[in-house]
Amino acid sequence: MRINEITDGLKPFTATVRVKNGTNFITAKTLVFADGLSQAKAMLLHMYGQSSVLSISEVQQQVEETQSGTKTLSSAELAVKSMSDQAKRLTDQAKQMKARQALAKAQQRVVRAMPS
Repeated sequence: MRINEITDGLKPFTATVRVKNGTNFITAKTLVFADGLSQAKAMLLHMYGQSSVLSISEVQQQVEETQSGTKTLSSAELAVKSMSDQAKRLTDQAKQMKARQALAKAQQRVVRAMPS
């Protein structure tokens, strides 16, 4: 069961609240789910008190279905992937080195071609 199946229709709100920690007050962020801003504010005021709620804002959700496309790899598959990634990095490094060498040669030709 996913959380959006339970909280369907409820919006997430993040709030900064002042909380007593021993003799000191600290600020903390919390998340509440409510139908709207006024309900979220009422819940937070009831939980933390009138002077303790510093700010409230709605969280803009961007839901991504990551679990459906995620595949767990075995240790052997991870080793193969690691070697493949390393081979790609080495190939990229070789291309960069060849490009640097070609640039150095071109610069030498320009210096030789310039009149003294």
